[in-house]
Amino acid sequence: MSVYKSLEEAVAISCENMQALDSEYLHIDDAFMRVNAENITSLIDVPNFDRSSMDGYVIGRADMQKLKTGAPLTLKVTATIKAGSIESRPIKIGETYRIMTGALLPEGGAAVIKQEDVQIHGTFIIVNGGYEQGENIQRAGQELKAGDKVAAQGQVLNAEILERIAACGMEKILVHKVPRIYVINTGSELLLPGAPVKTGRIYNSNRSLLSCKIARTGAIPLLSDSIIEDDLQAIGDEIERAALVSDMIIISGGTGKGVYDLVYNAFECLNARPLFRGINIIPGKETSAALFNGKLLYNLPGNCYAAGLLFEALIKPALLKLKGDLFSTREWFEIQLGGPIKHIRPGRSLYRGEMIIKQGCAYAQPISKGNTTIRNISLLLDLQAGQGAAGDMVRAQLC
Repeated sequence: MSVYKSLEEAVAISCENMQALDSEYLHIDDAFMRVNAENITSLIDVPNFDRSSMDGYVIGRADMQKLKTGAPLTLKVTATIKAGSIESRPIKIGETYRIMTGALLPEGGAAVIKQEDVQIHGTFIIVNGGYEQGENIQRAGQELKAGDKVAAQGQVLNAEILERIAACGMEKILVHKVPRIYVINTGSELLLPGAPVKTGRIYNSNRSLLSCKIARTGAIPLLSDSIIEDDLQAIGDEIERAALVSDMIIISGGTGKGVYDLVYNAFECLNARPLFRGINIIPGKETSAALFNGKLLYNLPGNCYAAGLLFEALIKPALLKLKGDLFSTREWFEIQLGGPIKHIRPGRSLYRGEMIIKQGCAYAQPISKGNTTIRNISLLLDLQAGQGAAGDMVRAQLC
């Protein structure tokens, strides 16, 4: 195993060792934002009958021909057809039915005249020309034909997709189970928010950062009960506990090669299968991954800025695959820097940024560490060695 992998290699290795979770059937009312586990096709035409697309008056074919002459047409209103009625009586010459939006079109119906376009005289209406065959009628299968695809495997089921599935009458949907991602924070110097402040100790904020990023992907973050100190046995024990209840484990801190950087040693003690140790990008030089009991373990830097960048660039693609999500992976694209990077590095590096618009053109504006005032679309920036001057073309990804 080589010491350093490229970011692309690390992502590929992670995804190669990740399979989508098993599936389960859910009621459509509980399936919002879950990942569809199979292609869904409509079993019926939608709508499955010819119906009126508005409130008005339906006229027959023979009367439709008279209307085309341009002369006013007088019709007798003999009944009202409401939405939901299943009676399909034929329409006679010289007669009309008042019909409601969505109601079943009667046999022989040629068009529906808007109720605003008729003159009403007792039980008669007067209609003027200007209408075409089929006007204001929604034909069977106009929205969907039986056999049309409604949702693809790997799609996140948003409101619009679920509406189409519901329109087809489907009650149960096969979806992938929701991944559970266990977050372990290591470091004897860390305190949980709410604990009394102590000299030489700092509050752990990575816990909040990673749990929120996990939740944003649609997965479930699981948090260790406490900070895990820089102790080999304690780290190994917590990894074993995490592997019993989760589908992936993210460990922050302890990535270096110092005396108390013990996470990779814990991987070795657990006989976890190493995947890579070190990525040839800043941050990420000491980031590692391994497999333990079929679960992917990541060890990210304890620095929050670095951990956030690596979650987006490295972990999210594997997490989406674990979800079974085939459509949410972000593509890299080229964009011009709208402002300079403060510290241009001699190697490849990741930065946070936001998309800004100047004179109708999109630019990437770098964001400094600690800056939370992002008013535009958030970006992940990938800079090659020496890049960082305003005007440089860099790679970017929405995040």
